[in-house]
Amino acid sequence: MNLLTRFIRRYAAPHTRSYLGGLFFLLATTALTVAIPTFVQYAVDAMTLHRDAAGAASAVTFAWAIIAAGIGVMVVRTLSRVLFFNPGRVIEYHLKSDLFRHLTELPRAYYDRMRPGEIVSRGTNDAQAVRGFIGFGSLQVFNVALTLLLTIGKMVVTDWRLTLWVLVPLLLAVMVLRRAIREMFTLTRRTQEELGHLSSRVLETYGGATVLQSMNAVPMATDRFEERNSALLGVGQRLAFVIAWLLPVVDVVGNACLVLLLFVGGQMVIDKTLTPGELAAFAVLIRIVAGGLNSLGWLVNALQRGWISLGRVYEVIDAPVALDAAGLGTGAMPPSVSADDKGHAVSVRNLTFEHPGRLDGKTPGAASQTLVPAEAREPALSDVSFELAPGGTLGIFGETGAGKTTLLDLLSRVHEPPPGTVFIDGVDVRTVDLKAFRKATAYVPQDAHLFSQTLRENVALADSKETRDDRRVEEAVMAAALGDDLGALPEGLETRVGERGVMLSGGQRQRAALARAFYRDFEVLLLDDVLSAVDHATEKRLIDAIYARRKGATTLIVSHRVSALRHADLILVMERGRVIARGTHEALLRDHAGPYWRAWRLQQEREAEGLPADGLPTTAPSEVPHG
Repeated sequence: MNLLTRFIRRYAAPHTRSYLGGLFFLLATTALTVAIPTFVQYAVDAMTLHRDAAGAASAVTFAWAIIAAGIGVMVVRTLSRVLFFNPGRVIEYHLKSDLFRHLTELPRAYYDRMRPGEIVSRGTNDAQAVRGFIGFGSLQVFNVALTLLLTIGKMVVTDWRLTLWVLVPLLLAVMVLRRAIREMFTLTRRTQEELGHLSSRVLETYGGATVLQSMNAVPMATDRFEERNSALLGVGQRLAFVIAWLLPVVDVVGNACLVLLLFVGGQMVIDKTLTPGELAAFAVLIRIVAGGLNSLGWLVNALQRGWISLGRVYEVIDAPVALDAAGLGTGAMPPSVSADDKGHAVSVRNLTFEHPGRLDGKTPGAASQTLVPAEAREPALSDVSFELAPGGTLGIFGETGAGKTTLLDLLSRVHEPPPGTVFIDGVDVRTVDLKAFRKATAYVPQDAHLFSQTLRENVALADSKETRDDRRVEEAVMAAALGDDLGALPEGLETRVGERGVMLSGGQRQRAALARAFYRDFEVLLLDDVLSAVDHATEKRLIDAIYARRKGATTLIVSHRVSALRHADLILVMERGRVIARGTHEALLRDHAGPYWRAWRLQQEREAEGLPADGLPTTAPSEVPHG
């Protein structure tokens, strides 16, 4: 109930007046509905007990009263539904907004564990079910309760003995409903889960459509989709069967009540203990009770689906922003050491890190993968340490799987580092407010992610149209060596780059991401192999731009190209998550047996031949990925 209390306080309480108004009109609806059988009773008795002109006139009067009550029911029922349903849509809006806002703040490890389709399902299907829960569900709770209370109350007042007789079949209905409710709850939960599985499969297939086509794997993908779709169909059919089976049972109960009414009530009319009008009124009241029981089935379905969905939505909303909230503080970012040198000292001490829930060589959370046993895992980073002075430049070199990207993810707090391992100006980075830290840091990952907006909007990503500095955007684009490419784009900076930047080449996407970093006023610059997709001439321009635009900021550059690291104050050479060598460019070249020297020699030979430098020697890379 704590979950329901939180939900009501946060979302439903602001609409109290609307719900009270809806409850008032709902009460009026039920009162008029129950009044109709009373008018039927008076009309029938007027015609049967008073066989004269006055009786006929009274019957006509009550007939008009029935018509007026019916029109009144339509009006007040419409008003009650508007006042109950409209807040549900507003609540759905705010719930989706809160869900989206929280999703943007969750760490990457959360997305490693949660499939994208599952997240989409919770933000769409589950949010809509919650709307039904608070709109249709809340309406029906009061509607069914008031209907049964007032209707059965009217029957008891008319004749309590006849009421007991005709309500005996309701005991059967209660037993049936109890079993059906239990089955519906299980099937509803499975339906929501299968929707999440199907959404994940659809997103995965759409994202890799080109790969599936090129590898002639479309039939396999179709079979996998059909497997999940069939599972959803099976659960949905079982749920539909339970609901469809429930409704006829309610109708049978209503008919059984009418049979008892005619059998018992008819004899009471003959014995003059019940009037024909009261018998007719009982018949109408029984149909109203049966309708209430019918609504009860739909009510239970809406409440169960909404309750399950509410829990699924709150599983996301309650997910901690940090992987380990203990020890995470809200301290301010340490001030720069001076006005001229805005960088920060970065210190890493005995950093060892293992990805949580790491899967067998795959991205954590990947479908159909099994967890590697803890004893078989190898840490992504092992005992990494270094010191970097404020405004200094650190180069990080290594083969694929050396742990370079993981190290930058920890330094940028994409993953939270273990306590007491990463420091900025001597302060444990975990105690610094995450938003303040990210505001001072510019991180350009290797996989440049662009949004389906214009190139200008992608560069000035954090600014709106009103706050954007277009001159600064153009300067950043030119510095990122993207200016020469604008002429080839249909609308220059106003070109929409498509989803994930599909309109641009790999090198253009990397340079656009680098321009995004140049646009910002950063104090720490983290670059993860951002030169891997550019030619040698462009690489030289970008290296000069990086060193020119960092303006005293502390810089860490990951690259497999030696030329990008030669001006660094310190270079780390990594292998299988460990630092195996460190020093300046000149110092590392003195070790003719080291991987850094071999990569430098290979790149020199390829450049001399006019070929693009691949940056790595021909030795086989590690098969165990770390970075």
